Amino acid sequence: MIEFICEDNYEADKLSSIFTLQKDNSLLVKGIVKIIGNEVIVNLKDGSHHSISFKDRKNALSLEKMFTELSLTKSKIISTHHIDNVAFFNLD
Repeated sequence: MIEFICEDNYEADKLSSIFTLQKDNSLLVKGIVKIIGNEVIVNLKDGSHHSISFKDRKNALSLEKMFTELSLTKSKIISTHHIDNVAFFNLD
């Protein structure tokens, strides 16, 4: 299980939601566009961009690292959830 500490409960909920596996077993997130301080800008399949604010830059960089590893391997996100400002990801 991987944990990400977000800025607040809303950001943890947003992170969990956009990284939830879709019905076709794909991710809604198409890519990570940019990291600015503790904020990650993601591009979704519909072309929209959204930001996710983390507690610190370390957590933002950890998300980028996880997303890169998912893109390069056959690993998948099995489930996501959050408790308060912490988002949890289960990978296969």
